[in-house]
Order: sequence, then C-alpha cells, then structure tokens
Amino acid sequence: MLVPSAPAAQAPADALVDDPWATVWPAGTTRPGDPDDAGRWRGGPVSDGADTAISAEADAEPVAGPPALARGGCCAWPLPADATCAAVARDVFKEAAGVLGLPGELEFDGVTMASELAANTLHALDNVEFDAAGGWPLAGAPELWIYLRPAAGRWELVCKVFDSLCGWKNGAAPVPDSAELDSVSGRGLQVVAGLSGGRWGHHLTRSRLGGWKVPGKAVWFGQPVPGSCVPAPLRQCRFGAGRTARALEGMLTERGLGGGLLRVQEPADQMSVLSIRCGLTVWCRHTGIWWRTPDGRSERRVPSDLEDTAEQLVCLCAEMDAGADCSHRGLDRVRLSSVGPGTRGWGERQPAHRSLPVR
Repeated sequence: MLVPSAPAAQAPADALVDDPWATVWPAGTTRPGDPDDAGRWRGGPVSDGADTAISAEADAEPVAGPPALARGGCCAWPLPADATCAAVARDVFKEAAGVLGLPGELEFDGVTMASELAANTLHALDNVEFDAAGGWPLAGAPELWIYLRPAAGRWELVCKVFDSLCGWKNGAAPVPDSAELDSVSGRGLQVVAGLSGGRWGHHLTRSRLGGWKVPGKAVWFGQPVPGSCVPAPLRQCRFGAGRTARALEGMLTERGLGGGLLRVQEPADQMSVLSIRCGLTVWCRHTGIWWRTPDGRSERRVPSDLEDTAEQLVCLCAEMDAGADCSHRGLDRVRLSSVGPGTRGWGERQPAHRSLPVR
C-alpha cells in the first residue's frame, strides 16, 4: 500500500504539526548499514513496506561536524584536553549557528554557554587515556554535541558537553544558585542556568567519537529556535516503524550497546519491537516511539526525535548499570519534562507491551 502524501501544514512555521506522517530520518548522524551484512537482524522481513516514502537523502553518506545539522543529524566534535577547549567549543558553536541560521542573540548566548560547559571539562580529565608521549588523548577526551529536537510543540537546539568522569569534582552535583559571587567553582553553570532560562541538566551517557565508547556524563543546555532554523530533513522525511527501529538499532550499536539488541517485526500490528536489554524494551510505530523506564514510567517520542530518543536510551542503560549509585536521576536528565509533541504523555495511548525472550 502506498503511503499517502502529507497534508499541507497550516500551523506556524516553528510549530510541530500533529500529522501521523510527519516522521523524520536524521540522515546526518548515524546511518545503520545493511542489517544482513552486520548479522544482527532477526525476527521478520527486511522491509515493512513503508520505506517507499523515505527521502533519497536518507541513503546519502553521513557527514560530520556542524554540516551534519543541515541534514538533521548531530554535530559531534572532539574538545582538547587542555585550556583551549573553551575556544574550540566557541568556534564549533559559531559554525553550527551559521549552518542553521540562528539569530544573533541566540548565537551569542549559545556561544557563551558552550564555552562555560567546555571549560568545566578541565576538572574532569582523570579518566582520559593519553598516548605514550602524554600529549594526545586516545580515549575518554571531552566532546561537544549539538543537535535539534522537538520540545513542547516547537524545536529546541540542544548543546551537550561530554566528559569521561561520571561523578563531580567535589563529589556532589552542582547547584548553580548556591554559588557565591567570590566562589571559585559553580559560576559557569550559574551563567548557563541563567541564559538558558533553566533549560539545562546533566545525565550519564557514553562517548560518541572514537572506537571505544567510554562511559561518562553530559552536561547540556537547550535553546528554543525559530522554525526557519529547522532543516528540511527534519520536517519533510517520513518512514515506517521498521525503519525507525532499524535507525535506533544502528544508533545504539554505534554507542557500544549492540551486544544484547534484539529486533522483532510485527507486520500485522504495523509495529517493530526493539529489546535493548533485560528491563528495557522499545515499541516503534510510524506515529511514535514508546518505552517503559525501569522505575515504571512510560515515555513517548515522535520519530522526528530519534537523536534524543537514542540519547535517552543510552542514559537509561548507564543508569541501570550504575544502580543505586546513580546521582543523575530526576529532572536533570536528558531533557526537562514538558507538555507537547515529542514528550512523555502526549498524543496517542501507549500500545500494549509484549514480552521478548531474554537472551
């Protein structure tokens, strides 16, 4: 059956339309290879018949750095493990702002916040592995990530700085409001909290760059952006449940979580099921992505939120590994709670959960 054309949107340019076909393939970030080549695909046909509507751009080669944003992907950039990290973060954010056409004020605030987060990585280099000469990091170096995600019915640019220290310099998570005027630490996050209007946080995760996906944490901030800054690949592409599940499988595999993945296609229900690990299963349809967290909460995302969905699943796996020692739970995780497309509790009810065999 052919997929019908998407109706013309009458909503504002920066609003998300409640259109079941308005799903997205972020081509610039992670493009999984042929599942048969990888030897990881099991449980159903290769195609669910809905891929005829996928943009040809989805099959293009992935790009790196700020240009990936123009394709709807994630800009991931290594930061130096020295005092130049803040300057590099500023330059990368400026280039990313140019790619997206951010207004001047948003660019200035974003550059300032990215610089502050990058500077904080100088206190989190204990787990960085250097080469024999001690001058070049081999694993665990800081990274800068920038991508777009839907939030509360509109779009948000999120910037994250990764470091390989799961904890904090002083042992406890920072509280920006508690920083005194003459305080040596905490002032940078105070700036971030103020300029972002409180849309910042931190969560456990894994690195994106290099062959070793090192565990660590990410500190992030979000900025609402005009709809004119959202590239066409995030607004125009659409695909079915099978492609969504395969995209997530590829993203999670690239983050080092592919060992226990099991994907099952259920054509009769137009649904794909992705078992990530014992206690964490994801259900994909062309209208949404659902999962239940280990503490019993149900989460839902629209398929245009694939990049952030993968990040949240990586975070959940890290939290499950950390167990009772995890200090990143609550509102300061991958994103703040909000009401609107792409967030928990919005739109359709969650499909019935189906168990997958535990391997």
